[in-house]
Amino acid sequence: MFRKNDDRQSDEALMVLLQSGDAGAFDALYHRYSQRLLVYFLRMLGNDRDKADDFLQDLFLKVIDKGGQFRAEARFSTWIFTVAHNMCKNEYRRREVRKVIDPEADVEAVSVLDAGANPGIHEALDRQRFQSRLQQVLLTCDDNQRSAFILRFQEHLSIREISEIMDCSEGTTKSRLFYVTKKLGKALGEFNPQVNGVLHHAGK
Repeated sequence: MFRKNDDRQSDEALMVLLQSGDAGAFDALYHRYSQRLLVYFLRMLGNDRDKADDFLQDLFLKVIDKGGQFRAEARFSTWIFTVAHNMCKNEYRRREVRKVIDPEADVEAVSVLDAGANPGIHEALDRQRFQSRLQQVLLTCDDNQRSAFILRFQEHLSIREISEIMDCSEGTTKSRLFYVTKKLGKALGEFNPQVNGVLHHAGK
């Protein structure tokens, strides 16, 4: 049961409480992170809501089962997104095996932009075209580049945090962001200024 006083607790303090068997701490962490992680899974898994829901459920089961692996001095947000990222990596590997077995397997899209609130019809159509094209381009990117882009653009994580989540150097993260934003800029130039806003934010 979610308790209001848990709002004053840090993520890390709640995780320590969870490790001691405090069910309320789990509810508080779920309340804070479930929507963000659901959106992350949706965008990494091609807007497949059923699969994203399954991944979210599995992730929070891992929080309970593997919570003892969390170190109190670490950032909880980095830890949980690392678990989520690794789940997606395993899914990508499974899909690669499926492609070898079934070359006709569908390619799933990745959605990384939300439409603005109450846009006009022309703006809505333009955003739809932009989003569709962006999905197509991201699908041609390396999985690690796509993941870095989503963590940077959607979650606004720092280079350091992304590097910890993806278990790579900061230089590698910067390189992945450089190449994916360069590719997006070249492919989506016709949509200026929308694309400039995305690339400016992602490349900081």
